[in-house]
Amino acid sequence: MDKKVVNRISEILEPTEEQKDKMFNNILDKYKDENKNKRGFTPLKRLRPRLVAVMVAFCLITTTAFAASYLGLDIKFLDFLNPSSNEQAEYLAKGASIIGKQVKNKDGTIEFKQVIGDSNVTLILVDFTAPDGTVLNKPHYSFKDIYTDILGNHGFYSYGFISLEDEDIKDNKTTMVLRMISRDSFVGKKIHLKLTDLQGADTIPGDFTTIVSGAWETRFNLDFKDYSANYEVDKVIKMFDYDATIDTISISPISVVLKLKSPFTEEIKEAAGNWEVLGPNEYSDIYPITIKYKDGTSETTDTFNGMHHLDHLSGEILFIKTFENVINDKEIQSITFFDTEIPIIDQD
Repeated sequence: MDKKVVNRISEILEPTEEQKDKMFNNILDKYKDENKNKRGFTPLKRLRPRLVAVMVAFCLITTTAFAASYLGLDIKFLDFLNPSSNEQAEYLAKGASIIGKQVKNKDGTIEFKQVIGDSNVTLILVDFTAPDGTVLNKPHYSFKDIYTDILGNHGFYSYGFISLEDEDIKDNKTTMVLRMISRDSFVGKKIHLKLTDLQGADTIPGDFTTIVSGAWETRFNLDFKDYSANYEVDKVIKMFDYDATIDTISISPISVVLKLKSPFTEEIKEAAGNWEVLGPNEYSDIYPITIKYKDGTSETTDTFNGMHHLDHLSGEILFIKTFENVINDKEIQSITFFDTEIPIIDQD
């Protein structure tokens, strides 16, 4: 496990007084929600002296995943995002939202645990538990049919499941992240999901076969905080010798988004050509960006991750760049796109 994740676990097991209070308040909120319709419910204020010690002690002796969820990010989410520092981990935790929605039937149980995101990318942490006796040991899982509806959304979006590293390949549990990449923000929206037949594969691309037959349907709110910082650019550049105007750049730890306009979208798309196959499920980025950091280091999106969309009718162009781990957005000095460097000025 990464050293910073280990440090984070250490912090969870030895919380500060402020963190203990946060744990306590979150537990009380959950307690209220679960008991608000029950008769004989004891007022919370009377319980506080006794519950303070009991609840905090309970948090300390149970799993780190439980503790992490009350401090902020679930430990599995934290490991997946792989923040660059404890400070960034805390920053991400402030914007995450606990879903706590479980759908259970004879075919298995699916739990939607937490959601995090920005103006164009939404990440949902999902646990799936198969019936006893079923072993989930495939490296990749998804569902045969995935129905999604974002209520009130009129823009396009894509979605897919990412399987996380399995801690025990002999049990009946697996954890995934549902990633949705969208033109418009999903912050505050309500999602309707219907998933049918859990499938597994040894490789991607590869043949997915049904492991657990069944259907799971639910609705819940996406009440996460938008991490994006928007920068007005309004700069004309050349893309394959064709004029295009960068309107805005949005930056978050999760993605970098460029919005442009051009009357030459068809010509730009044709000049870009087709991407190159780099390996299994890896393709070249035909519209790469280079991120330069304040310490002098840089990284270029040579491998395509995210979404590209060129609208030939409106002339609008959208490039959404995602990354294997979160990026240190607070340390970005500039973004270079088609040999044009765009300085990123701190908004603090």
